[in-house]
Amino acid sequence: MRRLFLLLMLVGVLSLSACGRVYFPIELKTISRSDRSEKQQDSNVVIVPMTSKNIKLANSAPYKRYIIEAGDLKEPAKLISAELALVERHPIINDPGPYLIGIGDVIGYEELIGGIGTKKDMVTRSMMVNEDGLINFFQLGRIRAEGKTLTELEDLIYKKVVETGGNTDFNLFIKNFRSKHFSVSIGMKTKSIPYTSTPIYIEQILDELPVSSTVDAKISIFRGDREFSISYNNLMRNTLKKIRIFPGDRIFVNTLNYKKEKVLLVGETGAQRAIPINSHLRPSLSDTIFSGTVLNSTTSDFSQIYVLRKKKKSFQAFHLDITDPTRVSLSNLFEMRPDDIVFVATQPLSLYSRTLSQILGSTGLTLQARDVVRNEIGN
Repeated sequence: MRRLFLLLMLVGVLSLSACGRVYFPIELKTISRSDRSEKQQDSNVVIVPMTSKNIKLANSAPYKRYIIEAGDLKEPAKLISAELALVERHPIINDPGPYLIGIGDVIGYEELIGGIGTKKDMVTRSMMVNEDGLINFFQLGRIRAEGKTLTELEDLIYKKVVETGGNTDFNLFIKNFRSKHFSVSIGMKTKSIPYTSTPIYIEQILDELPVSSTVDAKISIFRGDREFSISYNNLMRNTLKKIRIFPGDRIFVNTLNYKKEKVLLVGETGAQRAIPINSHLRPSLSDTIFSGTVLNSTTSDFSQIYVLRKKKKSFQAFHLDITDPTRVSLSNLFEMRPDDIVFVATQPLSLYSRTLSQILGSTGLTLQARDVVRNEIGN
């Protein structure tokens, strides 16, 4: 008995000294497994054979893409279908009209000076529209310019010059545009751009965005109390009519936050994992199960391959049996959809063998421990 006590003490000392090498199972005290199973959510599953006819019906299901809206940290993230997240609304009126002179604009005045038979010189002057909306015309005094077109202001000056007997050989132009602006916000960057009398179209002021053909960005134009929405991809593809910018427009460009599209692979597949997919490649079932080491010739049950797809409150389980190799071609026809679940069952013999090895392995460890103790007692 003394030897047995010493042996047990030695095992205890070795256990304490071998930090990190002794496994102490962590257990969460909850309820029994049967009770846990009863409280889990159950779903109705309808088995559908994977025939050519049923594959055609499955492929007719729309490929739904979703946008994640998670800007409000106090609210849970929302999933919105891509069609609803970007509903295009284009401006009906696309002509802002002629440029109206405003406070801060600088008016240029050119005049030809010189008599008949003498060389004429061009004299240029600048006049800024002050806070009262007036320009100080050197010969005619102060003239209201704010709210007038350049043609209207030129006609007014010409009339006053004629009345005073001045030189009518002059030219009027806007030298600097300072009264009107519009803003463009792309991500976190915002810039203010002067609005000029030359027509400006929205595609001219957008920098190239880091988007691909599989994603899109929303262009929002706030004009007064109205909001217009445009697809960035449609704009860049030149499928839209030219959309002009108005003075005071506030333009925001935001790349849409698409939910990652994936297919879940579970069961006897080597490793449970998510496989990324996208709407442009439209991968098939064969792309999913024959890529990498998904199917195992020893443990996977080739007669029980299922694609689970949610339909309303139940699941359709499209069943494929490829023990007949001619049915493999069906997997090429079946298109995957986001959040599909591919389940591969386990071979019954493999399941039995695995269970048996676990039992025998545990029994072997128990018998080995017993024999060690017996030997120590016997000695």
